[in-house]
Amino acid sequence: MKYSYDWLKKISGTTKSPQQLADLLTMSAFEVEGIEKIKKDTFIDIDVLANRGHDALSHVGMAREIAALEGKKLKYDFPKLVSKKSGQLKVEIKDNDLCSRYIGVMIENVEIKDSPQWMKDLFEVYGINSINNIVDATNYVMLELGQPMHAFDVDKLTTNNQKLTTIAVRRAKSKEKIKLLDGDEKELSKNDLVIADSSKALAIAGIKGGEDAGITNNTKTIILESANFNATNIRKSRTRLGLKTDSSDRFEKEIDPNLTEIAMARLIELLGGKVIDVVDNYPNKVSPWKISLDLNYVNKLLGENIPSKEVIKILNSLELKTTPHLYPPLSKGRKKGGVVTIEIPTFRIDLKTQEDLIEEIGRIYGYENISSQMPVAHVKPANVNENRLFEREVKNILAGNGFSEVYNYSFYSARDAGLAQLGSIKHLELENPMNPDQEWLRISLIPNILKNVRENLKNFDEFNIFEIGKVYWPNKSVLPEEKNILVGAVVIKTKKSKKATEFYTAKGYIDASLQKLGISDHYYDDFNASPVDTFTPTPKGNGSKTLVRGFITLWHQGRSAEIKIKRGGKEIGYVGEINPLILTELDIHQRVAMFEIDMTKLKEVSESEMEYKPISKYPTIERDISMIANENVRVDDILANLQAFGGNLVLDVDLFDIYDFENNTSSYAFHIIFGADDRTLQSEEVDKLMKKITSNLEKDLGVKIRK
Repeated sequence: MKYSYDWLKKISGTTKSPQQLADLLTMSAFEVEGIEKIKKDTFIDIDVLANRGHDALSHVGMAREIAALEGKKLKYDFPKLVSKKSGQLKVEIKDNDLCSRYIGVMIENVEIKDSPQWMKDLFEVYGINSINNIVDATNYVMLELGQPMHAFDVDKLTTNNQKLTTIAVRRAKSKEKIKLLDGDEKELSKNDLVIADSSKALAIAGIKGGEDAGITNNTKTIILESANFNATNIRKSRTRLGLKTDSSDRFEKEIDPNLTEIAMARLIELLGGKVIDVVDNYPNKVSPWKISLDLNYVNKLLGENIPSKEVIKILNSLELKTTPHLYPPLSKGRKKGGVVTIEIPTFRIDLKTQEDLIEEIGRIYGYENISSQMPVAHVKPANVNENRLFEREVKNILAGNGFSEVYNYSFYSARDAGLAQLGSIKHLELENPMNPDQEWLRISLIPNILKNVRENLKNFDEFNIFEIGKVYWPNKSVLPEEKNILVGAVVIKTKKSKKATEFYTAKGYIDASLQKLGISDHYYDDFNASPVDTFTPTPKGNGSKTLVRGFITLWHQGRSAEIKIKRGGKEIGYVGEINPLILTELDIHQRVAMFEIDMTKLKEVSESEMEYKPISKYPTIERDISMIANENVRVDDILANLQAFGGNLVLDVDLFDIYDFENNTSSYAFHIIFGADDRTLQSEEVDKLMKKITSNLEKDLGVKIRK
């Protein structure tokens, strides 16, 4: 909030410059965000934390803070509310839990006119439109004291009795509508609180006034409102209705019910006119409360020996009434100190415990004045988080392979889930999502990663990204099941062809990463990407696209596989290309390969220690082999055959070329490296071994070796 320096100076009695004042406030938990000279005044923009919004979002509240910091007395005369009873006004509170106090004052013979120029200039700084002297006075009191107020035109109210005007504070009727001062119409629910006459709602309580009872140039008699509303209810209503106002901002931080009386007295003082009735409906009066403060505990918690007199002086400067019960002069075994009984004024709603008071003492005393001390405690190193270390290792491996890490929210929309074939699966839904794109807690990282791919393609032709994060599966009996999942995406700039370049590249990255984790017994198994009954993209007749129920798979059925470990055939994840239909719906016109791995399962099969062997000192011999195989022959089968019949002399095999023919056959080319640890291999020996390998490939897999 912006504060007028001249206004603060007048009330607090400070002699400091704006910059000095800003430094003082910043050191006492009121961070200053800026200082601006506007016309003849200077405005200080102060960040008021939520726990002090009830008193410090006003010039009097901030001036009280400044006076306490400087050890001065506040220069503000709090007016008294006049007592006047004529029986012409009645106030009914239908729900005491939602409205703890309502003061209504009827004034006649009011003169509607423009506000003075100095007030218009002040409002301009706060972005408040100057309407007339009545409305402007309510806003001025809000800036001065922090109490939102409102005014109604009596002649526009509906009454059952011409001599009695009734104001009711009630819950709105279901689907009741109200036209607001800005012309906007809102439909209310039974959870909203309204100010009403006998026939209609006049205002949404604590949020915004209605048009029907607004002040105009023809207004002669008014009812002024100063009330206290439930903070939680105001916050829920303004969130649901999409209305955030200066009034709601203050009420949702909770306001002192006793401030309503002071604010009403101040408003009457500003407006003048003839007061004909004052009604104060205050069902459950809030009184000051007491806290006993142990002075020894103050010093123990702050780590500083602050004299008892200084502590009491600080508390008194905060307008807290103190009754000290100090210990008598030191006797054997007794420490200096005592107990102070403190009466907390109702304008300090935040002070409930000893610790709250000690925080205030430390703040006013100055944390910078507390001597630095080494911690007095038994310090022991934190336990090693094995899961975090493993996660960091995986991230480093992927980064080394050219992947960039991304972070996404743990939510997505129903549409995002439907596109990823997750729409029919039960999700945890947020009751009050921040926006429609974050309504479901994720059960997969893939939907958000696909959106990352779409956005990155606007700037890059090829890239690799990954994310490690929690997914949340609903569980009827206990809390949601959380799983730590790794998802990666591979995008390569290639011309569209039958070659599954992205798929095999993704597999290569997985092979390299698993090898560095000490996993050498993994393999890829057939994955039946069975269709899921969910919302899927289908074109409409008019050319636009919508989501209708149908059958489709997330993964490309011919280019997807399960990642398994030979030890027990344990599945740890999936790899494959994303279905082109889904990519088209996402406006992605390029192949995308992805992999999804369960981090918990991955950690279970990884080896904590790697075994290394020295590189052979003998030279290697390299050979290439090319073959044509039917579509039912897997590359894994060919690799296994090469390794089995090549024995220990086959050091490495790389697939370096694939070509798909139209007759359901494919050409594969492999690069084989032969070597021995104890001797130099001869060409004749390798040629003999190659004949054995080719013979077995033709016999076992039915491939045709290309000469």
